[in-house]
Amino acid sequence: MNRAVPLTRKNVMLEEGQVQRLVEQLQAKSESEAIRIAIADRLFAEEVMKHVQQLRHRGTLRDAYKRAKKG
Repeated sequence: MNRAVPLTRKNVMLEEGQVQRLVEQLQAKSESEAIRIAIADRLFAEEVMKHVQQLRHRGTLRDAYKRAKKG
């Protein structure tokens, strides 16, 4: 993780089992690191999908299998 970005302490309620699975799956050093990675991954995925949708609307990306929803 990039330590140049300041971190803020947050108090959140999470399911312990899910957090532990996340730590294991991401091979994170801590629960906090795993949660930061998961948040960054989700935000990145949303940004990518936004650009994919923009390409679809421009007509430069074709859904060859007709699986994506229009709109």
